[in-house]
Amino acid sequence: MKKLKISRKWTIFSVTANGTFMATLSAGIVNIALPTMAEEFQVKLEDIQLVVSMYLLVLTCLLPVFGKLSDMYSRKWMYLGGFITFGVGALFGAVAWSLPSMLFARAIQGVGSSAMMATSQALIAQVFHGKSRGKAFGAIGAVVACGGLAGPAIGGALIQAWGWQSVFWLTLPICILGVWRGIYLIPRFHPLKHVKMDWLGATLYIIMSFCFLYAMNNGAAKGWDSLGILASFILSIFFFIFFLRREKTSPQPFMGLSIFRIPAISYGCAVAVLGYTSLFTNSVLLPFYLTDIMHMDPVKIGLLMLPFPITLAITSAVSGALCSRWPARIITTAGFVLLIISTLMFAFIGSTPSLCYIILAQLIMGAGSGTFQVPNNNTVVSAAPKEKLGVVASVNALSRNVGMISGIALSVAIFTAVQNLALGRGLGTTDAFIRAYMAAMLFGTLCAAVGGILSVKRK
Repeated sequence: MKKLKISRKWTIFSVTANGTFMATLSAGIVNIALPTMAEEFQVKLEDIQLVVSMYLLVLTCLLPVFGKLSDMYSRKWMYLGGFITFGVGALFGAVAWSLPSMLFARAIQGVGSSAMMATSQALIAQVFHGKSRGKAFGAIGAVVACGGLAGPAIGGALIQAWGWQSVFWLTLPICILGVWRGIYLIPRFHPLKHVKMDWLGATLYIIMSFCFLYAMNNGAAKGWDSLGILASFILSIFFFIFFLRREKTSPQPFMGLSIFRIPAISYGCAVAVLGYTSLFTNSVLLPFYLTDIMHMDPVKIGLLMLPFPITLAITSAVSGALCSRWPARIITTAGFVLLIISTLMFAFIGSTPSLCYIILAQLIMGAGSGTFQVPNNNTVVSAAPKEKLGVVASVNALSRNVGMISGIALSVAIFTAVQNLALGRGLGTTDAFIRAYMAAMLFGTLCAAVGGILSVKRK
């Protein structure tokens, strides 16, 4: 690939930022719409959270596959194909009439988002080098924050005025704009012809991850001791063993587990899993807390969600600039300290907190998120061998999404178990909710603490 001018690099960046903004905007809006969807579809909390989890499940299962394919073929068309698929899923979501039809739409969106996410970081790493790469990742973090910032505010207003369907219609013009710009602005980078796909290894990975993530997603709804959930966990273990054997014996392994011998990659992925698990313990539960305990409408909920992406945007840009000056472990550890403080604040929020208390907790959580994400992403991707750039970028994204799914599934499971136990002991509905919310958020604190310890130990 010929050397690109700096202006050209940031033009290419703007296209990847378009897709990132759309994905985060959609995610933020859908989270706000969950209580309204649950009421219209007449389903419970543990069922409606599948709208988020299905999207993450499909996305996560396919990430390394698209990452590998992006090393083999054109990253440009892989990225744009994901854009188009995401838009098709949004169209199906807008006309969904039941929970199963919504889950189908979100699965399609998951496929599209997986293709975009697996290639966007690799595109940035391929275009930017040295100090500018940290700034680019910091800018992407700011874009994520802007999408998160706009999502709740726009979503609350749209839902109030035109219902939850409008949040999906909003995605379509953004998709059309992104594809049109990408066709003309993204160059066709030359793929690595010697890289081959191990389709057996890929199939084993997809089955393994699907079984595990299906069990994690549905454990709360179906019961962790149910036959289907236990069978899914057992199958995931068997296929994990087969996958490891295939990785060791294949002449062209699907993922290449040797990448985890690189400390920057192994520590970075572990830190990402724990950080996002901690963050996502609150993503589904907070809107329900504000609805059921604080009795707020969607517009007010959207406004109260804004402080998180505001500080996420600011700290992402700052930590991106600091990547070339300070060691990553110092910056990421500071981020985890902030996550610990914020999750503890939510754990002891009570039933009558002031608005200032909620806003402060959101600000601190957003600051912690932006502080640890950017240097961690930069460290992992920068350590990738050239021939495995797409795979490492997708594995980095995979780690984040495993954390997201784990945070949602485990926090809802803890919340449901503690709430049922409290109700069984005669506590009122509000007290049972508060006790269950505390338990889920203390779990988030524990994850942040372990993540902070690993962050200190990294080189």
